[in-house]
Amino acid sequence: MKNLITVLFVSFLLVTVSVDAQIRTSFIPDLDELISTAEIIAESNHYSDMYDPGYTVYPGFPKQGMYNIFSPKTGAIYCNLDADPEMEILFGAGETLYAVNLDGSAVTGWPKTFTTNYEVAWGVSFGDINGDGEGEVVVSAGGPLGGHIHAFKKDGTLLPGFPINVGKYAMNPTLADLDGDGAMEIILGTRDKLAYVFKGDGSVYPGWPKQMDWYVASSASAGDVNGDGVMDVVMESRNLLYVWDKDGQILPGFPYAILDSTITFALHSAPLLVDLTGDGKQEIVFCSHSNAVNAGGIVYAVKHDGTSLPGFPKTVNDWIYGPPIAADIDGDSELEIIIAEYGSSPVPQFYVYAYNLDGSMVTNFPMGPYHGTANQILVADIDNDGQFEIIFDENVVEVTTGRYRALNMDGTDVTGWPLELTQNTSFQQPLLGDLNNDGILDMVGGSFNFDVNNKQVFLYVWNTGLPYNPAKIVNPMYQFNPQHSGVFVDPSLIPVELESFWVTVSSDEAVLNWITATELNNSGFEIEKSFNNIDWNKIGFIQGNGTTTNKTAYTFNDNNLTPGRFHYRLKQIDFDGTYTYSKTVSADYYLISDFSLEQNYPNPFNPNTTIKFELPKDGFVSLKIYDILGNEITTLVNEEKPTGRYEINFDASAMVSGVYIYKLESAEYISTKKMLLLK
Repeated sequence: MKNLITVLFVSFLLVTVSVDAQIRTSFIPDLDELISTAEIIAESNHYSDMYDPGYTVYPGFPKQGMYNIFSPKTGAIYCNLDADPEMEILFGAGETLYAVNLDGSAVTGWPKTFTTNYEVAWGVSFGDINGDGEGEVVVSAGGPLGGHIHAFKKDGTLLPGFPINVGKYAMNPTLADLDGDGAMEIILGTRDKLAYVFKGDGSVYPGWPKQMDWYVASSASAGDVNGDGVMDVVMESRNLLYVWDKDGQILPGFPYAILDSTITFALHSAPLLVDLTGDGKQEIVFCSHSNAVNAGGIVYAVKHDGTSLPGFPKTVNDWIYGPPIAADIDGDSELEIIIAEYGSSPVPQFYVYAYNLDGSMVTNFPMGPYHGTANQILVADIDNDGQFEIIFDENVVEVTTGRYRALNMDGTDVTGWPLELTQNTSFQQPLLGDLNNDGILDMVGGSFNFDVNNKQVFLYVWNTGLPYNPAKIVNPMYQFNPQHSGVFVDPSLIPVELESFWVTVSSDEAVLNWITATELNNSGFEIEKSFNNIDWNKIGFIQGNGTTTNKTAYTFNDNNLTPGRFHYRLKQIDFDGTYTYSKTVSADYYLISDFSLEQNYPNPFNPNTTIKFELPKDGFVSLKIYDILGNEITTLVNEEKPTGRYEINFDASAMVSGVYIYKLESAEYISTKKMLLLK
């Protein structure tokens, strides 16, 4: 028996249609109050097989929350909110923002509850917005009555200057350091047709907000679009794609208009920034869908100057709601663009598409049909076979069970998949990472119940049992990272490759130097100091360079020295709060009041000995070796030296046995001593 259902909408609500007792889907209308499918035909028991990829749900999960009007979208994030190395998980449900540990318990200082009817409909962000070297939690909460931006310290304390009042339906915040001052700005749009940029103290960034032609329905992206070394902001409105520089000046070639001469399209897909052509400039990949019934969607690839990449745009059959993703999924050393259609039919009729850079379809695509996919496709090696797979949410519930799909590149399901969980996974972006640093891949996912009398949200964490390999995860969470920057980064890059790290003592300060060969999502370095190599204290922070393949040199001066031996290490921190420690380097500092030249040791020696001396002030100094007749044999030191204690190794392999003289000389001091070489 087939049932024909017509649905009308009068507000931006989640609406559910149950056409039989087995299969249900949720309808998320766009901000024009339209849906992707006007006529729904359903068949009972279309898809009811049981699957089990063998993942273990963490004890204490699933966690539950409740929402009122808006089911959560774009999924959770993971980040480090405390002193231990394990990740914590942040997710919103209704008027509450939760932060939970991996045992399911609440993080100290959390959750946070917001004003009635101000819901966390979109995802939360995490990054350093005040330049203190610590990440902060940023989230928008709102609805039809208005919107607030909240910013919290990791312990749940509200930051000064927050909350900020903004327009209704405030979108997912994007965090990026636009001006290079070490503090990220907060970027988002509202339904009041405004694009905002705020600083970490809650003030408006100069040159903002910007008026747009219409409202936004997705998050912004932030990257260096035109390759000039300055960050740009990219944001969609209903009809236009805007690109501004950090000061709010529109870039040449923008806004990019998507209006069709016969059909009006609406942008509701967050933009992807990626250098597809290898010219050092970013292309902008985004999607639109039609406001006409059954008119489909369009995939765009636009250059930094507002012109289209040859072969684009491309047309598909139905809406595209989630952001596109880029990855080399066929091993040809070129990136491909992957998108999925969104829809609400209980009968699978939506497809996953992948395009080559010339706009041609990748082999084995389109894949489908499937149920509608609302979020960004996740590309990763989910089964440890060395090849990428694609993972996505599906807008369907059979009885009480929803699912995530994982597909091989030939279109077959990954063994054991789909992954089943309670209720609908639509708009619940899955996350991948090693949350407890055990070397095993973990997965985070969510679902929600769209029963009007039981609006539950569920958060899952699975241990996959597979080795964790970050080089095989293209986008571990929505728009790549907890800041949701939307900028593609090659996952094969080493997160931070420390080439060298050393310390020298000069006068009354220790100078630390280190060089990185590459950096990936590097927030910066905490400098830690210890006097016993056991108890460590933070003494400073140096901002990192985010993501770069260029060699970078860093310097930090420690002016707080006391006599003795001390040790240093670097705590490299990613934008999500994960961190790693460097090796330890050590130095000695003594209060030196006089010149001194010590007796060499050992003495007699063969053939090596050590000569120690101290300098109470900076200056030119020489250390030379003479034979017993006063003939100069060799020079060990002949240069400017800072105050300090020195040890010089002398190798006499080329000399004959006998008595030798060594002399230390400066402008204010001369001292000689004898030594005996016995072979």
